[in-house]
Amino acid sequence: MRYEKIQAKTLLSKPIYGDAWFHSNRSLNAYRGCEHGCVYCDGHCQYYRIDNFYTHIRVKENAPQVLCRELGRARFQAQSKMQSETLVRFLSDQEKTKAMDTGPRKIIVGASGGVSDAYQPAEEEYQITRQILETLYDFRLPVFILTKSNLVLRDLDLLKEIHKQAFVSVCFSITLHDEEMRAIFEPKSSATWERFEALKQIRKAGLFGGVMAYPTIPTIGDSIENMQGLAKEAKKAGAEFILFSGMTLKPGRQKDYFFNVVRQQVPQVYDLLQQIYANNHTYGYPIVELLPVNPGLQGRKICQKVGISDRSVRHMPPGEPEANIQVINRLLDLVFYRQILLGTPRNMWKPYQDLAIKIEKGVEDLQKLANKGVLEDHLGVSPKMAGVVNEILHQGTFNALIRTQSELEKLSQYTTEK
Repeated sequence: MRYEKIQAKTLLSKPIYGDAWFHSNRSLNAYRGCEHGCVYCDGHCQYYRIDNFYTHIRVKENAPQVLCRELGRARFQAQSKMQSETLVRFLSDQEKTKAMDTGPRKIIVGASGGVSDAYQPAEEEYQITRQILETLYDFRLPVFILTKSNLVLRDLDLLKEIHKQAFVSVCFSITLHDEEMRAIFEPKSSATWERFEALKQIRKAGLFGGVMAYPTIPTIGDSIENMQGLAKEAKKAGAEFILFSGMTLKPGRQKDYFFNVVRQQVPQVYDLLQQIYANNHTYGYPIVELLPVNPGLQGRKICQKVGISDRSVRHMPPGEPEANIQVINRLLDLVFYRQILLGTPRNMWKPYQDLAIKIEKGVEDLQKLANKGVLEDHLGVSPKMAGVVNEILHQGTFNALIRTQSELEKLSQYTTEK
């Protein structure tokens, strides 16, 4: 294993809104490359241009300083555009002064990127992620973490402090209940039971947390035994949810490496997997008709039996009206179900995502607007979409989401449990 200290020029991703998966607004990577060596890892594909992804780890030793600079710049820019980008125009004079002191509306930062694990083995020595968390604490920002490592518990003291002033959501990527299979496909990650134990401690400490059970490997991870085992353990650990979804294999380095391992370690499923991904889709999508099961639908069915939610949760940043978060959550539920589980055309879910984005970027308390009867004018939306907001505020849901869930229930009846 080779470690190389590098100087990062930038750290934060471009702004993200309407994210139905992680609910974060910016993400970052403390490292380039990942030592966990997960066989299916999307970060290994050529798209990210990281050579020797599993064996050459670039340590961004100046990451905390770069992050501090970028967050400071973002705060300055937001203050100069206060009327259009923050909630300040709705606050009292005292609250405006406080907002100017503490910065703009609180964005949710994903301190785990997605191209590498923030708590891979290198973190034990270099502690870049901990320094990043200290910076986020200084800026009083909410934090989202996704990891396959119980090393996150090392920073529990700091995470609890961040949670007191904003919030912290620590989610674990857990895909395989069987330890033998886990060792094949996620060789240097923490054991499955270690991750569940870490989640249990996270939840006992009062932090938010759940399980991202994907990628679900076709023919291996989509069995009823595997998925039900994960759902039951997630519930025992106190997870807020467990989200199941499928696996993508981009042509080239990622796909070739995956199939080399499958051929050597689980040859009995090699031919079927080759057929499922024979289309060489640019983004790695499988041939849906050849999948043994729809992991999202089967996962939803299992979650209902086990008694745990199948959807990730957006939590409330400081200063965010509770009604707004409720509306955003329900809108993004529909987006996720329509886009990911049902695969419906974009025009059937995009208007709801657009509305979630508009609200997420900062509007006055929706309940107050509804009480005044000015939702449509203030949001600048059609009477239909203003009606959707009113439905959620009064019922906790809305008709389009109810119909979507009904479709899911019907499809789940025909889902084969294998």
